Amino acid sequence: MRSLIVLLAAVLLTGCSKVGVWLDKLGLSNQPQHSAELPSSRELKRIGYMSRAKGPDGRPVFDHLEQAKSCHDLEIAMRWNRPADVKSGPFNDKMVYLSGRTLANLPKNSEVFLSGVIKAGRSMPAGGNIWSLKLKDDTEIQAIETTEYAEKQAEAQQSGGVATIVHPYTPGRMLCGNGVYQGNIGIALDPHQQQHVPLVSILFAMDRRR
Repeated sequence: MRSLIVLLAAVLLTGCSKVGVWLDKLGLSNQPQHSAELPSSRELKRIGYMSRAKGPDGRPVFDHLEQAKSCHDLEIAMRWNRPADVKSGPFNDKMVYLSGRTLANLPKNSEVFLSGVIKAGRSMPAGGNIWSLKLKDDTEIQAIETTEYAEKQAEAQQSGGVATIVHPYTPGRMLCGNGVYQGNIGIALDPHQQQHVPLVSILFAMDRRR
């Protein structure tokens, strides 16, 4: 029995060492042991082109999210920087990765990550942008980016950063980023439905082909 336990331990250690090799290559070996929801080594390899730096706690994080080539890549980077089961960020809260299921009982003012297909979008008269999006599970949400945050992203781009908003109102493109959930107070895309949809105030967003 003891020899079997030793054998199993050796197998597990071998598997862990392979994962550790990829993390070492990516400079991400100091992963937080308290999180059980980190991206896999294969996912981290996929976004190895994105730059990294030491975060406030000394752990390497992806420091230029605008480098993400797709919304899928951005979500991987966000899940590394902000694991869903760990409190962190400016509000010291858990990041909620949106779906129809997570929206069901989501408290107002929760910090969220969203990724959805653009169904419609436009600039607002007072400045900023507004979009109607469909999540992967076909849940409709409304996203609003204020003039303040739109200007911040424009300034970053003018300073030599990668463009975040490229074709902001093109139906079929993906819009992704993080923001704050404001409740079920958004306006549905179809005005004849006369119903509200979840509304998110955008803090950072980008649009990509996929």
